[in-house]
Amino acid sequence: MPAIAASGRNGADTGTIARAVAVLAAVSESPSGVRIHQLAAALALPASTVHRLLERLIREGMVERDTEAPVYRAGREFLRIAARVVNTHPVQSIAGPFLDEAVRSANETAYLCLYLPAEHRLTFAAHRESTHPLGYRVRSNEPQSLLEGASGRSILAWLDEAARAASLAREATLRSLPARRALLQDLAAIRERGYALSRGQRIPGAVGLFAPVFGADGQVVGSLGYTVPEQRFRGSSEPALARRVRDLAARLSTALGARTCAMPTARASRTSRTAIR
Repeated sequence: MPAIAASGRNGADTGTIARAVAVLAAVSESPSGVRIHQLAAALALPASTVHRLLERLIREGMVERDTEAPVYRAGREFLRIAARVVNTHPVQSIAGPFLDEAVRSANETAYLCLYLPAEHRLTFAAHRESTHPLGYRVRSNEPQSLLEGASGRSILAWLDEAARAASLAREATLRSLPARRALLQDLAAIRERGYALSRGQRIPGAVGLFAPVFGADGQVVGSLGYTVPEQRFRGSSEPALARRVRDLAARLSTALGARTCAMPTARASRTSRTAIR
């Protein structure tokens, strides 16, 4: 149960709305149901206030009370609205503002990759160009390997064991695989850092720096990051770029419904001197 602070800045009405939203968000994080005292503790609100807010949300169909146990779950009207939002807002459109911010903050071309579980591959689904005359264009909207580049390995590193094995088996039909021990060490290092860095793996002369993006179920759904011409990339810029892509990927994950506690945390910034070239 995540701790969600209730706050209001513009009087009682705004405070009530903010608290109701906080209660609804907390209920939605608990698919098996949550009790009033748990909500009160998580939101630092009196149980009587939580009960009053829940009753209002129940009247609007946003929350439902279990008929057999004193627990509350997301209501059918809330689920209908959420499903409509998901169906009418593809990941690419949700990611748009984050890609725009990525380019504004670093002036390097930013990409969103999406994982294709049925094919055990990825696709470059959206991008924003930098203003530099020199850059690299990646082929978009076609299946590509998870083994190549930071874009792929930042996804591969967070797949579960079965999905990772299936992806490697798929790649083995197309090419010789890298040494298993070296690959597993690289994926472990990526998980520890919270991002992947590659040089010339997917595009000769390009540096890739990507972080994983997660969906509402906590599973990796893609990656977000930069491609930078090698002659423009400086090792001293890696920590700042890494912090930026990790922050943007985490915020996009939150926008897609991922819980903060499910996202990777990296140990304080060691640069990836051993990035596979």
